[in-house]
Amino acid sequence: MATIVASARADTAPDGSLLVTWELDGDPVAVDLASGPTPDHAGHRHHLTVPPGQTSCRLARREQGRLFVSLVPHGSGPPLVTTDRRIRFRGITNFRDLGGYPARRGAVVRWGIVFRAEALHGLLPEDLILYEQLGLRTVYDLRGDVERAEKPNRVESRHLSVLSRPADADPPVPPAGLSLADGERILVDMYKGLIDHAATQIGQLFTGLSQDDGLPAAFHCHAGKDRTGVVAAVLLEALGVDRHYILDDYELTARYRMRSQQEPTYERLLRAGLAPEAVAGVLTTPRWAMEEALAHLDGKYCGVEEYLTGAAGLRKEDLETLRVQLLDRGS
Repeated sequence: MATIVASARADTAPDGSLLVTWELDGDPVAVDLASGPTPDHAGHRHHLTVPPGQTSCRLARREQGRLFVSLVPHGSGPPLVTTDRRIRFRGITNFRDLGGYPARRGAVVRWGIVFRAEALHGLLPEDLILYEQLGLRTVYDLRGDVERAEKPNRVESRHLSVLSRPADADPPVPPAGLSLADGERILVDMYKGLIDHAATQIGQLFTGLSQDDGLPAAFHCHAGKDRTGVVAAVLLEALGVDRHYILDDYELTARYRMRSQQEPTYERLLRAGLAPEAVAGVLTTPRWAMEEALAHLDGKYCGVEEYLTGAAGLRKEDLETLRVQLLDRGS
């Protein structure tokens, strides 16, 4: 069997260079690397050929904006395209491309089409140049009315409040003395609640994405972790991405969200009556929490397709259109 590039990852170093790492499926072979400003590998310019056994290299950046890298086993083979998943804004740190994840039947989620993010009020004036380069047609703000009023986005957004409990329900009063594990359990209950009580809004969002003018698009909440995390997980699940990658994507917020950004939320949760240990749990990204939420989706709704076309109210034809728009099925 011919060797293929099975997976690849790119991360921007402090000096602006791009560190590319990859894994091969098959015997060690040389790998050709090419790059360009778009995900279209046909327009990429050859950079270098790395020898067999080497599985990483650093590419210098000569221009601003995104750099996509295509990797091909030397001589022949299907290309695999990667880039830094995080969009390198200065004012916000958790704006991420959902592209590049492998899906069923050899498909791959297209790069540069749909993004997940934290709130966009932190975008700096110099960030808006890079933002415009993304070509976003729609931004979905999943926050509540009070959050939006306190910290309005710097860009035009569509409001779509996503709640983990009925709109008329009072917030629960936390008992005293909760632990770190209790805080993580709060996340599980929140994620299950989002699946149950925000189904209509998730369906509306996915319907919007499926429209002719619906993409490229981004969706975000406050931190880009919980509400955004559940919506991103459901979307990737609908696209046929393996759950391992969905959980990997969820955990990335812990890497990109800085501690200083969490301090206002930490203080707010303390004022709401949560013990410090429980607050620490709520601010984490435990893999098992999202895993349990997706198991809830499977058990209660018999899978993502039944959930979306049932409770969420998404038409089957719009779901299929969304898959066509977001998946590159290759040759």
